[in-house]
Amino acid sequence: MRNGGILLKKREELSPRLVQAVTYWRSVYLDELRSGPSRERVAEARLEDFLAQRRPFFSSLDEADTLYSSIYRSIEFSALSKMLALKTPLMRVSGYNLGASLVRSGAVRSLDEAPLALALYRIGLLDIIEESLNVMRLNIYECISCYGVPNIGKTLCDFEAGVLQGILTELYGPNRVRERYCWGLGYSFCGFEVVFE
Repeated sequence: MRNGGILLKKREELSPRLVQAVTYWRSVYLDELRSGPSRERVAEARLEDFLAQRRPFFSSLDEADTLYSSIYRSIEFSALSKMLALKTPLMRVSGYNLGASLVRSGAVRSLDEAPLALALYRIGLLDIIEESLNVMRLNIYECISCYGVPNIGKTLCDFEAGVLQGILTELYGPNRVRERYCWGLGYSFCGFEVVFE
């Protein structure tokens, strides 16, 4: 079966579950927009705080998700604690390259296909909050970079911002992606604002 056939089969299997999970997380997002962050800030980030917690949607698909996420997060934590000046550009460029290649390979042909691709790559559950010609607002739930981490007073999702920027650049043109909400700021979701240039 060719790549397109595999994606079609996965879409049929995952679409109802994705919709259900995103609907739940959107209610969490709306509650936190009204009430503010749900967790108080901690004094410092520790490795044990970054080891992945069980992400409900992804663990329901594969129990090994927590191990997969923990391996990724150990790299994220190491970059955060040892190479802070390099973390943002390194993670952003890595994400950008993945996002752009998803479009170039045909895995993502429109913004509507991006949620499935991000779920299949275990990046997170993409929710398109607002879509217009100059500004978009996108959320990612159960984000691989930060789901379950404490409030450390920083946004953490440079990789995810890069993935979104790469996808949107290939689909629509140059843009800037800024993370406004994050588990690292005490929220239970990651919120991105995209401005097209």
